[in-house]
Amino acid sequence: MQDEHQANEEDKLRQALARLGAGASSRTPNKSRPAPPTAERRRRFVRDGQVVVEHQGGRGIAARNPIQDDQEEVERLRQSVKREQRRWEEAERSLAEIRAQLKTFETREAHAKIQISELNRELRENQDTIQALKASLHQAREQAAEAARRTPRPVGRPRKEVAPEVLNTAETDVSEQEPVQWWVKA
Repeated sequence: MQDEHQANEEDKLRQALARLGAGASSRTPNKSRPAPPTAERRRRFVRDGQVVVEHQGGRGIAARNPIQDDQEEVERLRQSVKREQRRWEEAERSLAEIRAQLKTFETREAHAKIQISELNRELRENQDTIQALKASLHQAREQAAEAARRTPRPVGRPRKEVAPEVLNTAETDVSEQEPVQWWVKA
């Protein structure tokens, strides 16, 4: 409703300016250019830095409304403050998430350092054990080589000696056994 009223007022202003520019000879409005219907008119929206002009009364006098301008400015600033508050809250949430991630990474790092130090200690102990075993192996080889040098080597074939216990058990086993009669069927 107000847009139609404003469009009519703009048309009246155009006609008045046309009459002023045409001079006294042509007091009738210019009929060569028809006024477009209000439904097809392009709407113009106020942008930052522009001044809203409202027509008072129908007399075609343009005037500013400072109270409405102030109210619009206050509303615009409120919206701006709300946007900044949302951005600040999002930044705070993001900061809290990043701090939590940082704490998690620091905890993981501390656990990894502890594990590395334990593994290094265990590695050193294992290396010390290996060195001790190598030293004892080397010493055992030297003792074996020394013992081999000191004992005389037998010449020829070694004799097979049968232990007396083995002889006694073999004799008793043979005497206790009965011959198998394979030709007799049971």
